[in-house]
Amino acid sequence: MTALPAPARTSSPRATAATPALARHPSPIEIAFEREVSRVEHARRIGAAWLRNMCHMPAARVDSVAVVISELATNAVLYGGGSTVGLRLRHATGQVRLEINDHCPSAVPCPKQAGADEESGRGLWLVDALVEELGGKWGFTADGTVAWCVFPCRLPVPSENRSHEAQSREPGLRAR
Repeated sequence: MTALPAPARTSSPRATAATPALARHPSPIEIAFEREVSRVEHARRIGAAWLRNMCHMPAARVDSVAVVISELATNAVLYGGGSTVGLRLRHATGQVRLEINDHCPSAVPCPKQAGADEESGRGLWLVDALVEELGGKWGFTADGTVAWCVFPCRLPVPSENRSHEAQSREPGLRAR
């Protein structure tokens, strides 16, 4: 048996530049699922897997985004009029864009304060809080068909000076 020669190494700038670009921009994901409450968990799990495996997003951020997906997809299922709901995730320049499309023009919903005894009505309020925590922004298209969010994959790392200032403000610690 004759051994095959090892593949030649290439130092071509084109070959080395292609790999990092692919790692920075994973393929987008776009799915449609039946407008049924039981399908929301599938959308959440698919989105979370894509964020974790393709974008290498930290687990805590994936968990927060999974809740956002669940809330927006549930609203689309409950209040949309189409037979399907779309989930789209794209990654570019360190940011993720999430879209939930209910295919049904409607008035743009707003977060509301639900009463203590109400069993529902907190979803958009929760989305608002989580997207803010993720360092992003969110909204709806003008016709109300698509709920969207944009947020960084990772929060910026504070500079050493800022982290030192923050530590010196903690109770029991003094600045030196």
